[in-house]
Formats: sequence, structure tokens, C-alpha cells
Amino acid sequence: MTATRAEGRAPAPRPSPRGIDISALALRHATALRMAYFVCIAIATLLRLGLDPSLGHALTRLQRALDPTLSFRDLVDAARNVALFLGWGATWVLTAPAPTRGRDVVRATCWGLAASVAVESVQLFALYRTASIADVATNTLGALLGALVLWLAERRATLDMRRGTTIGIPGWMPAAALMLTAFGLAFAPSSRPTLAIGWSSSPLERARFVLSAAVLDVSWRSLAVDVTSWIVAGVAVAIAITDRNGRLRRWQLAAWMIIGGALLATAHLGRAMAGLQREAMTGPVQSAGFATGLALGLVLIPRWRATVTARSTRAVHLGALVVLVGCVMAWSPASWVTSASGTPMPSWRQLVPMMSLFQRQDLSSVFLVLQKAGLGAAIGACLAARTRMGQPRPGVRAAILVAALLELGQVLIPGRYPDVTDVLITVAAAGLVAVLVERGDRGARDPEPNSASALNGSPGAGRF
Repeated sequence: MTATRAEGRAPAPRPSPRGIDISALALRHATALRMAYFVCIAIATLLRLGLDPSLGHALTRLQRALDPTLSFRDLVDAARNVALFLGWGATWVLTAPAPTRGRDVVRATCWGLAASVAVESVQLFALYRTASIADVATNTLGALLGALVLWLAERRATLDMRRGTTIGIPGWMPAAALMLTAFGLAFAPSSRPTLAIGWSSSPLERARFVLSAAVLDVSWRSLAVDVTSWIVAGVAVAIAITDRNGRLRRWQLAAWMIIGGALLATAHLGRAMAGLQREAMTGPVQSAGFATGLALGLVLIPRWRATVTARSTRAVHLGALVVLVGCVMAWSPASWVTSASGTPMPSWRQLVPMMSLFQRQDLSSVFLVLQKAGLGAAIGACLAARTRMGQPRPGVRAAILVAALLELGQVLIPGRYPDVTDVLITVAAAGLVAVLVERGDRGARDPEPNSASALNGSPGAGRF
């Protein structure tokens, strides 16, 4: 039997009694996990209400909520709402019995609507919060998209795991996660300031102002984050392109190049419309980084596959690259910190989950969440790949440890400070991908989607 044929189908994993069956755990504690996420939503949307119990004032606010006045600034709030409730939809689907069905998506959306109506109703009695029917709509849209994307991802993962993969799980999982992280850097660079104009003007006016303004000269040290992220994203994409049997799939190469080019173009066009200052070398550097990583991957991955035959070891190698991205992102000094301004000090607010999201009322906060979620998803994918191949360690504890170390290390970095919200986002994304992998693995092993093993977990299911 050839090596290619041997990799055609995943071998049965060797479950460890010390591992955590995170998929079964999520199903067993589904209600508690959903309530926990609702608490996070409540913290993010109801902090500092300025309670006003007047019923008359509440009715006035209700009339205003049903006929809101929208501005471009509301697009930022809409993006934040969608991002927040994406997690709700994903959490609901991945805590439902496997395999996911259309009715699970409907239920996730309906309960997302109910959660949104609940928090917006409380905001009717708030002095410093504004309830809006537009918020209900964007919250519900976020819940729908989160549930729908996870449902489709589970179906695709099930199909791919039946056909064989390079690292034990579909390569598009870490590739998409790293692309998301790299994309977020365009809107929320982790080492430099970018705001050029406020939110009072229209998108076109903002874009014209940015294009006519001076270009920001970015140091090569600051661009290290962009270079590292896009190179590693390119390598992960190369793994996805050659995932099944090590051969180049031209249609997938074309698709990923289109996706990468579209993300780069959208990011820099979006920066101008958002009023973020142009940077002299960022666009070319990010493009060159992605192209370099993709080219290196396509050349070296066939040799890597031939040399490293254990998929669990391959997952370790990719995981090391992902952690490298996280270290560069988290530990790059903020270039705008000067001796006059000093280094911002941590406060109790960084110890309260979701508090930082409340404080950061700008577009960057959305993409900071996407960066952390993408990094966590990539870490979770690499860990889940190992456990699917029967390796008991590292597992979910490693995701928690990496996320905590990345944040705690920022105590020593000028201009940075640790935030418990970032740890929670990273770990939650890792856990979501781990559950997705286990559900896809069970679907790949069980031809009967309605069987008890598909619903409750088969004895041979991987443990995380």
C-alpha cells in the first residue's frame, strides 16, 4: 500500500482515559453553557445602564427605538452586535445533539432574537444606553450567521474527514482561522495608531480625506506582526490546498488566492472608508507575506509530508507556528507609547469578562475580537488534530495555558496589559473548534446520522 493510500482514511484514534470528551461535555452542560454566554451578552450590553425606572421615559425611548435615526457610526455598533451574537449561534449549535440539523439553526436564531429583545427591553429603562430595533435585527442576524456557518462547517468537516487529511483534521480549519486573524490586523494593528478622522462624516468623505492625507510611515519592527501572520496564513492555506493526498488541487489554489486577494483589497478599502490612516508599506508587505508563505508551503509541504508521517506530529509543527503568531501579536511593543504618556497600567476592569468590549466603542474592538477568535480557533484546530489521532496531550488545558501566557506576558511589554476577556475569547474559540472536530469525526465514522452513537458519542470518538 502506498503512503498516499495509507493517508486516504484516518485511522481509529486511541482514546485516552485522561482526555476530556469536550463534545459530550458540551452536550451534557448545554443549558449552563448557553446561560453563561447569555451572561456575557448581558455584561457587554447592560453595564453602566444608569437605571431610570420611569415608565413614561421608557415609553418615550420605546418610540425612539422603533423609529431609530441611523448614521455611519451605527455601522460600528451593527458590526459589534453581529460579532457578539455570532458566538451565541455557534454555541447553541455546538451544544445541540449531533449531527446538527436545520431546526437547530432555527432555534438558535429564535433564542438569539429572544435574548436580544430581553437586553434591549432592559435598555428602555437606561439613561446611558439606547435601545433600538436595529440592534435587535443585527443581533438576530449574528445569531443566524453563527449557527448557519457552524452547521455548514460541521457538514463539510464530516465529508472531508472521510477522505483523509494532512494533519488529522481538514486543513481549511486552521487556514481560515489564520486568515481571519491576519485580516483583522488591517483594521486593528496591534503595534501602531491609525485613526485619521472621526465618525461625523460619511464613508465616502472619510475615504477622500484618508486618501488625501499624509501616509503613515510604519517601521519594519511594527510590520513584524503583519509579516508573520500572513506568512503563516499562507503556509496553512498551502496545507489546505494539498490536504487530501499531497497533490496540488488547482481549483482550490485559485479559490484560496481569490479569497486572499479579496481580503487584502477589502481590508485596505475598508480602512479608508473607516477613516483609518493609510500606511506606506502595509499593503505590499501583507500581500508579499501571504504570497511568500503560500509559495514556501507548496514547495516544502510535500517533503514535510514524506518526512513526517505522523499526522499528530504535523499538527504540533503547525501549532508551533500558530503560537509564534500569537507571541508576535501579543508581545510587540505599542509604538505610540512615549516617555511622556507613560505605559498604561492594568486596572480591575481588565479582570471583568466583557468589560473591555464595553470600553472599546470603536471599529477596532470588533477586529480585536476576530483576531483573538481566529488565533484561538487555529490553536484549537491543531490540538484537536492531535487528539483525533489518539494523542492524549496536549489538549484543552494547553489552549487555556497558551491563552493565559500570551496575556500575562504583556505585563512586561510597553503599552500593553493583560485582559481576561481576551483569554476567554481565545479559549472559547479553541473549544468551539474542538467540539466541531469531534462532531465531524463522529459523523465521518457513523454512516447512520440518527444512530445513538451519533447522538451520544461513540466509544471510539476522539478526546480533547
